Amino acid sequence: MKKNKFLPVAIGVALTLATSASVSAKSFDANNKKQLEQYFDALKDNNRFAGSIAIYEDGKPLFEKAIIVKDDHLVDSNQSYRYKIGSISKTFTTVLIFQMIEQGKLSLDTKLSEYFPGIANAKEISIQQMLNHHSGIYNFTNAEDFSDYFKDPQTNQQMVERIEKLEPAFKPGERAEYSNSNYLLLGYILEQVSGKDYGDLIAERIAKPLGLKATYLEQKTEPEKNEVYSYFLNDDKWEVVDQWEMSVADAAGALVSTTEELNIFFKALFDTKLISKESLATMISEQDLYGHGIFKRELDADGTEYIAYGHSGGIESFNSNILYFPEQKIGVTYLSNAVSYDLGKVNKTLLRAAFGSEIETPTFKELELTEDELKKYEGGYSSDTHPLDISVMVKDGKLLAQASGQGAFPLTAVDVDTFEFPAAGIEMKFDPKNKQFVIKQGPRADIFTLKGTEIKQVKVATELLEKFVGVYASDSFPLDIEIKLKDEALFAQATGQPEFPLKAEADRKFSFDLAGIVIEFEEDKSQLVITQHGKANVMTKK
Repeated sequence: MKKNKFLPVAIGVALTLATSASVSAKSFDANNKKQLEQYFDALKDNNRFAGSIAIYEDGKPLFEKAIIVKDDHLVDSNQSYRYKIGSISKTFTTVLIFQMIEQGKLSLDTKLSEYFPGIANAKEISIQQMLNHHSGIYNFTNAEDFSDYFKDPQTNQQMVERIEKLEPAFKPGERAEYSNSNYLLLGYILEQVSGKDYGDLIAERIAKPLGLKATYLEQKTEPEKNEVYSYFLNDDKWEVVDQWEMSVADAAGALVSTTEELNIFFKALFDTKLISKESLATMISEQDLYGHGIFKRELDADGTEYIAYGHSGGIESFNSNILYFPEQKIGVTYLSNAVSYDLGKVNKTLLRAAFGSEIETPTFKELELTEDELKKYEGGYSSDTHPLDISVMVKDGKLLAQASGQGAFPLTAVDVDTFEFPAAGIEMKFDPKNKQFVIKQGPRADIFTLKGTEIKQVKVATELLEKFVGVYASDSFPLDIEIKLKDEALFAQATGQPEFPLKAEADRKFSFDLAGIVIEFEEDKSQLVITQHGKANVMTKK
């Protein structure tokens, strides 16, 4: 896995609580198709996005488009391409697990110790806790030695031994935390109970019954099969990213597929062609915002709530996402292998179009700022979630940023307090008042604070903070929000997104300025009021 010279790409903090904007409850039409063409042409022409994008309704394509990297340029293509789908593979793995449960070969209560007793807490960890990320098994891709072996072939035994050496992240069932280790081990369990390789199980139990020709366990990318490489942008040139050895990802993220075949798979899943209605109900049930190999999303359209299920994925520089609306039989998918743009905006745009809302074509203009206006951003910044420090400086009238041990790169002002370095797909949004910024690159986002800055906040008694902890929901808000207490500080986490810190403004009032969020608690009513960009929603504790 080649990393660009600025910041490594990984999953990080989500900075908006809505996965999609409110939309109108209309049907996709010719105007939506035209606007989507213009939208993705703008991204292509400005070197921002390559990949395949699609919207389907009841199995039929409403919109399909492919943009590829060719001779260091982004160009349109009318072919179908196969992409590494990363963690969307977990949904396939979950289906196989439920098939084994239906055949009596496993149960949700089966303990990990029956297969891998050497893993910490194995006697307490159930199959269900692995499926919904409540096992506490440390994520092996976050371990320090991961970069030493991810490009080399690995046996099951080698990977198990590595996981056995990892200290648990928490006690089984204590909370939820995403871990690739869960699904790597689930794949090995599938092989033991079936006597077949994971790739063969995918082929025999999912791909062949559904007629999928382009969905399978990949080894190395083969362009002659229309499999694509992934790229990162370096000094305005697209460079191929080093490939993972797929035996490292396996059941946690080693499948390839297409937009069409992912839609076929999800439609078949919710049409109960792969598992029973009862198994599906369990699969999509949530605990602490986590389903079983799948996540729930809610979309508001003219006061009507639409429910979608899906998963996202990231491996090398591939980024993937699918949302399927069972009631409407609408599937929305993007599979990207080269990006220097906010994929959250891509997802919102596709969802708006899918439900008939107008969308705007992005413009890429530079704001002119004086040197004095730029100086307020200067300083050395550090982050609790990123290993590198970043220095921000003004030189020759330009704002520059430099990560520890790396070269400086120029920042272009694109909005108030917002800068970008498109050559590496970096966006930085500053909060001068609190001396912070968030830096986004690909799907990752990290919050940095000026060194030596003491974030001023009200001291709130731990006993009161504990009363705020819980999962909150509302019919008028698209996501659930979980409030957590760690090290005497509150954190919030929206459905399927990483957590973010809350700053105490008063005993019952907290904020996250970088996303324009204010949360006020009413513990006597078991409620909170969340306000973001002027819109308030009342949410009640479950």
